[in-house]
Amino acid sequence: MQSGPTETVTTGVIGYGPVGKATAEVMRRLGHKVVVNDTESARLEEAYSQGHHYLEKDLKVDILFVCVPETKVLDTLLSVPHGAITVIRSTVPPGTTDGLSERFGHPLVHMPEFLREATALRDALNPRFILIGSHNLEDSRYLARVFAPLLVPIIMVAPSTSEMVKLVLNAYLHMLVSFWNEVHLLSNSAGLNSHVIGKLCSQDPRVSPYGATVHGQPVGGRCLAKDLAQLIAFAEGKGYVPELLGAVQKMNGRLIDAGLLQTQKEPLEWQQFQVMQ
Repeated sequence: MQSGPTETVTTGVIGYGPVGKATAEVMRRLGHKVVVNDTESARLEEAYSQGHHYLEKDLKVDILFVCVPETKVLDTLLSVPHGAITVIRSTVPPGTTDGLSERFGHPLVHMPEFLREATALRDALNPRFILIGSHNLEDSRYLARVFAPLLVPIIMVAPSTSEMVKLVLNAYLHMLVSFWNEVHLLSNSAGLNSHVIGKLCSQDPRVSPYGATVHGQPVGGRCLAKDLAQLIAFAEGKGYVPELLGAVQKMNGRLIDAGLLQTQKEPLEWQQFQVMQ
């Protein structure tokens, strides 16, 4: 991988929520100038307090990151400065970036984030990998050089692939938590501790620890439920009925409506079993 650009890159960030904030801070720590815009004045004030500047409409930027809710991506693109490498970080259905590229007459990039809201900055500074979705090899290579100092694998794919990866990954995480929530209900009915069971099951390397010991509440938050619904809608739009994904969604809705889940009453009692070396 080539080293990053030797010159300072002027980076625009539109939307200073969790994703935009983390993106702006990563670029700042990589040594680049960051300018920000948001519709909420409180967020702009926070950005200024972090040393960022305001993104003027006629200001020339090298890279423009669009970090807004997916329903606002089109309106945002209609009002942004032109000429920059424009990167959509929003979670959108496969085909969205290609469609917008055709509409605006120039290639756009989709670069999904894989952040947890509570640890967004830490996750952004320490990604497992970086995914760049673009049909423009020059733009992809430029972005790869910018992020090369993070010293992680950088993978270049078509935009539809990067869009699908983000939705599938979050749907998978949703499914894991829903699986352990069902185990939680079953264990409670049998007088067993689902968190002990999950911890022991995850000792097998084939079993993901995600959700195994942190479960007992319906899936909420900003992303997992929303992205599962988006993937289901995409599948149905293609004429495919995603039965497993639909079952996961229905179960989570049932748990929310009925209030069936409760925090495990009994603490983990590790003295109940011995570990033999």
